Amino acid sequence: MENQTLYPVKIQTPNPVNKFVLIIIAMAVIIAGGIIYQKSFRPPEVGLIKATDNSVIVNIRVLKNQWKWEPDIITVKAGDKVTLKIFNEDTYDHGFGLEAFGINKRLLPQKETVIDFVASKKGSHNFYCSVPCGEGHYTQTGHFIVTD
Repeated sequence: MENQTLYPVKIQTPNPVNKFVLIIIAMAVIIAGGIIYQKSFRPPEVGLIKATDNSVIVNIRVLKNQWKWEPDIITVKAGDKVTLKIFNEDTYDHGFGLEAFGINKRLLPQKETVIDFVASKKGSHNFYCSVPCGEGHYTQTGHFIVTD
């Protein structure tokens, strides 16, 4: 074998500024794509409804030892600013879950809990007790209806 001299291979690395430029360009493309999607391709019924000036106060009771809501059907109009005033008559905790609006609130015993939100999604949405509370827990449900 002949005596060979090995020369180190110099690897060129890209300039670090180029990485940042590429990241900024990629972010701009993603944001522009999102804006184009929102304006052109997203069905209008998927969008949220804007709040109106109408406010609705709903008084709800958790009936003592009955695992029921009173009322168990609530109807509001789309865009209403809703205030739920929920009084838990029981001596133990309950919860109020309304997933369509991202609500999950603990209801302390014999206290009123206030929940504010905008009725921004049309349709019939189920609400339920979100804290295991006894034998009737799974039947403690109701309907929150948002109309035009």
